[in-house]
Amino acid sequence: MTRRRPGPLDPYPAAVLETIRRRGLLDADEPVLVALSAGPDSTALVAALAALRDAGLAGPVLALFVDHGLRAGVEAEADAARATCERLGVPLRTTRVVVGSGNLQAAARRARYAALRTEAARAGAARIATGHTRTDQAETVLLRLLRGAGARGLSAIPPRRGLIVRPLIDRGRDEGLAWLVRRGLDWRDDPSNASPRYTRNRLRLELWPRLLELNPSLESALARTADLLRDDERALASRARALVGRASELPVDSLRRAPRAVARRVIRRLARSAGGRWAAPEAAHVERALELLAGEGDRQVELRAGLVVRRQGGKLSVAKAGPRRPRASRTAAVALPEALDIPGPGRYPVAGHGVELVVKAAPGCAVEWPLQARTRRAGDRFRPEGGRGSKTLKAWLIDRKVPRARRDQLLLVTGAAGLVLAIPELGAMAAGAAGLTIRVEPSR
Repeated sequence: MTRRRPGPLDPYPAAVLETIRRRGLLDADEPVLVALSAGPDSTALVAALAALRDAGLAGPVLALFVDHGLRAGVEAEADAARATCERLGVPLRTTRVVVGSGNLQAAARRARYAALRTEAARAGAARIATGHTRTDQAETVLLRLLRGAGARGLSAIPPRRGLIVRPLIDRGRDEGLAWLVRRGLDWRDDPSNASPRYTRNRLRLELWPRLLELNPSLESALARTADLLRDDERALASRARALVGRASELPVDSLRRAPRAVARRVIRRLARSAGGRWAAPEAAHVERALELLAGEGDRQVELRAGLVVRRQGGKLSVAKAGPRRPRASRTAAVALPEALDIPGPGRYPVAGHGVELVVKAAPGCAVEWPLQARTRRAGDRFRPEGGRGSKTLKAWLIDRKVPRARRDQLLLVTGAAGLVLAIPELGAMAAGAAGLTIRVEPSR
């Protein structure tokens, strides 16, 4: 495609380009998929990236509009997104998702990101760009401060996490609105943003104006705080990662000598290794676990998601509640339980694991039923969503630093041909499992 000859670059996309380069968000020629809601932030984002593309400073730009099926008026927003993309020369696709149960906003976010990852894989996009701004960052820091978060929580919205990048993270919402006015681009406001039902809206509409009276530069100050604490969190997490290595248990003495901030992260890391991404313990659980480091004797405390922290024989470990399974030798075969048939979406208790598999499928999901849940077998291969090619499951788990004792206990969900579709305890889905959602929850 022949690019139009650009005029002078507007200061807004120029500032976005500076963020992209300084934070290493995008390569100059890689395709990027924009999460476009037709709101002001995502519209400013797609317009800025299109301007950089036209100037030869960014690669191809694609967009996806996601209908969550939760309210009326979405058709007008989709039309607005379509009109914007037609004007900018950006290919747009629309999709509708099924929002699961539980916290509505969290469930909608999970469904939206799953749809974005599926579309990125289909379209060959190297990154997914969202319209989070410096304003969102400052609001998030303040909300988490009110909840008593630590450095990890106050790091707030990462500029980059996996496929997801946030090119507007250094730009305020007002800057984006001014850019849209200069370009003569229309947008749609989400009516839920005015609802006092949500804490973020109450902060934005009631508290934020008063705080700005105290410090007009508060937005920049809070965003800078997030950046500083993110650097601190990375340093502490790196020390915890080095301390744990590939071990599934650690000497109590080594944890006693570690700074308490590092020990906290060790507990969280061991919990994720034992129970998957959904097993992240709350702060109160971590503090109770750290009490095991004091005194003598064998003891244990409960975490969440059916996990316990055990101090036994001078070592600390995190494992599933219940009697410990005998450790298999490195050369002996591990007895595998019978496979659990999954004939369709629903909840499926897993005997002996104390958990249930929650299986959901969006309309149009091409997965062939029944599925099966089992532990791993020799020869299993896995191709992760967004990955390039498949590899043996063993090699993939080693790359993820999953401890040896944990690998043979992980639940796998396989398809009709025996292919591994999901490792729900690690939050990993295979390429080709679009529309399928599987998670692990404690048994009811």
